[in-house]
Amino acid sequence: MAREPPVEITPSAAALVESLRGLGYSPETAIADLIDNSIAARAETIELEVGWNEGSPQVALLDDGDGMDGRTLGEALRFGGTGPASERTASDLGRFGLGLKTASLSQCRRLTILTRMTGKTSALVLDVDDIVKRGWFATAPASLPRHPMAEKLLQLEHGTLVLWDRMDSLGGLSGLEKEAFYLRLEDIRAHLGMVFHRFINGDATSLAVVLNGRPVKAWDPFQIGHPATRELPSERVRHAGSTFTVRPYVLPHRDRYANEAEYDEAGGPGGWGARQGFYVYRGKRLLVAGSWLGLGGARTWTRDESSRLARIEIDLPTSLDRDWRIDVRKSQARPPGALRARLTAIGGRCRQEAREVFAFRGQGPRLHGAPHDAPAVWLTQQGPKGFQYRINRSHPVIAAFRDSVRGGRAFDAILSLIERSVPVERIWLDVSESEGASAPPMGTDEIAQLTDQLLELGRTLPASMTPDKRADLLLLNLPGDLTRVRSELLRKMGRQHDGRS
Repeated sequence: MAREPPVEITPSAAALVESLRGLGYSPETAIADLIDNSIAARAETIELEVGWNEGSPQVALLDDGDGMDGRTLGEALRFGGTGPASERTASDLGRFGLGLKTASLSQCRRLTILTRMTGKTSALVLDVDDIVKRGWFATAPASLPRHPMAEKLLQLEHGTLVLWDRMDSLGGLSGLEKEAFYLRLEDIRAHLGMVFHRFINGDATSLAVVLNGRPVKAWDPFQIGHPATRELPSERVRHAGSTFTVRPYVLPHRDRYANEAEYDEAGGPGGWGARQGFYVYRGKRLLVAGSWLGLGGARTWTRDESSRLARIEIDLPTSLDRDWRIDVRKSQARPPGALRARLTAIGGRCRQEAREVFAFRGQGPRLHGAPHDAPAVWLTQQGPKGFQYRINRSHPVIAAFRDSVRGGRAFDAILSLIERSVPVERIWLDVSESEGASAPPMGTDEIAQLTDQLLELGRTLPASMTPDKRADLLLLNLPGDLTRVRSELLRKMGRQHDGRS
């Protein structure tokens, strides 16, 4: 059989460019892709101007990085660039050689780049309509754009300016009413503070990002500065000739935050429910901001209330891009099959610890620094009918009270009645709807009533116990800030000891 001549299958520029525009970038992920390029160019400051412009928005990003000469600029606008197979440095956050183009054209139909290197300016325009008509060409502008950022660039020895205009509805910013546009801008600000928090905080290359004249504030997913955050033992994982670190954290319960504003801020963009799980970094740039990565064994983990305090950091080198299947938008990562069991084990331990903190409201035996064998009032048992909740008959306070009353069988019967009537479904529904609302602060009358009740229970405890130990045992499992309660309880215990009460 005669060999057929090869068939030319050069892609249609008109069809392909429109297809590439639909890769699914949001405005924040597209802007983050531009910042990746600025970081790779060793920028220290990035200025962003995002203007509503009467419903026809414009975006300008200016950095003080290395800049490019004319030849390098042309290569930067070539689709594919050096491609994913190229070896990249640790500071190069590129992946497929598509980000600058696909991210920009997902939001606008005309991309203009001005860049300076050693005091010389180069400029090119990538216009979707021109590509549709003429093919894969970029053109030099007849004159530099009249934009305040362009004037600022000309004062720099080196740097780059990216301009988006002719933005359309495909991107998500065009056509919005003014109020909706600026609310959307706050989402972008929060996203950038989350994705680049290690750069803004100086953990990675120090970077300042300014959006519409206001610095972008870093958001730390792990609340490392909070005294009640628990950092679990980290693990070094080796795979495909590279190593990376996995660090699990259990964040504080709602009751351990000073106020609702502090608690909400710790939840992060999208809130506590959306931000639980693994945080995957590549070159210290956040790719995945809270996901269980399809892990969990036979039953895949989902986001639930009891695991909302579990957050796990995975710090990947760029050499593992292929193994973790980093996508074009750098917003997804999938762990290799060989690592799933180990990551599931790490995640499972973190989820269990988070469940304990959630259940004890940050108090009791799982409080950081407290002994893990401290007694709990309630015990959880898993039987053939599911979870059952039992009162701990061995708890020192309960055991002492039982010994002090007549009719121990009647007391046991009352405890059994309480256990069998716990409204588990109702409690779970209430907690879910209130997102684990914190215990309200107690007033003076409530504190007085509670301390009197605890004082009465304290009389059943061994006389050999010191007031401090007695107070700690009585207060151990109660939620909320008990500083005033403990102080009042110790005061009344002192009066009781003196015989004045």
